[in-house]
Amino acid sequence: MNSIQKIEVPIEIRALKTANVYSINGDYNYIVDTGMSENGYRQIANTIDLSRIDMCIISHLHIDHIGGALYLEKNHNIPVYISKNDYDTIKNMVDNRQEYFSEYRNLMISNGVPEELFSNITEGNPVMKFMDYYASLNLNIIGNMAMKDTDIIDVPGHSPGSVAIYLKDIRAMVTGDHVLKNISPNISVYRNNVDYLGMYIESLKKIQNYDTEIAYPGHRDTFTNFAERIDQIIQHHEKRMYKISLELNTWKNAFELASSIAWSRGRKMDDMNNMEKNFAILETVAHLVHMERTGKIDSKYSGETILYHSIAGQFPPNQQVD
Repeated sequence: MNSIQKIEVPIEIRALKTANVYSINGDYNYIVDTGMSENGYRQIANTIDLSRIDMCIISHLHIDHIGGALYLEKNHNIPVYISKNDYDTIKNMVDNRQEYFSEYRNLMISNGVPEELFSNITEGNPVMKFMDYYASLNLNIIGNMAMKDTDIIDVPGHSPGSVAIYLKDIRAMVTGDHVLKNISPNISVYRNNVDYLGMYIESLKKIQNYDTEIAYPGHRDTFTNFAERIDQIIQHHEKRMYKISLELNTWKNAFELASSIAWSRGRKMDDMNNMEKNFAILETVAHLVHMERTGKIDSKYSGETILYHSIAGQFPPNQQVD
């Protein structure tokens, strides 16, 4: 029978402060995720006996989950596994750094980020900041991993290759950042014109009907209202899109929109650090791409900048809420 132990580790992100690592004992003994840095690795090593760990599975490529993986590999010869989509994303970034930077720059500038602000925001891009770390990793692809009473489920959206792990015998879902208790995970853009928000919502629906008694998320507390929480997250994005549509009664670019709307706890983008600004702009782009793909808004180019405008009558009454 599977059993699971939660290990809370420190991370260097002010809005979160900690991440969760899970030690799972069953057909294999393995850990899920690693924290953000050597600090997280030390917490893991001080909590469990790493000599009995067969492998590490990474839920998704974000640095606050993969940042301790290098130390597991180097110090304990623990193989690290990640989904093929996230593996390919990392490989593409580190093998084609200039091309990745150019595409990222084009994404930001075409969505209205001023040139003078772009360099500052780039400093807050965690992929740019940790590119050398990603390049140092020796990653394996999850593939068709067969473990008793365990399903590894592709849930793309929060990253291109996010996975969740369902432990059938104890009806537990290890969610990474796909579903969190009190936080709506950031949905970003990794490649221009790809609908990551649509992908994310479909991935939420994909796992909603699993018989889940308890969910083990990548941050903060475990929770039991799994299907209900998924409904809440989907409703959050529906409400966010409706509020965005109200701002688009005149043509605006994504940067103007991200600067004008209220974020969590009522904050404005001016109050954010560079990493948070990066997240806010790209999450706005993700919503706009999805809204255009689903026929809720129009877009046009003004020079090299993409502008968006609402299409009247595209939101049903039940979405028109505060």
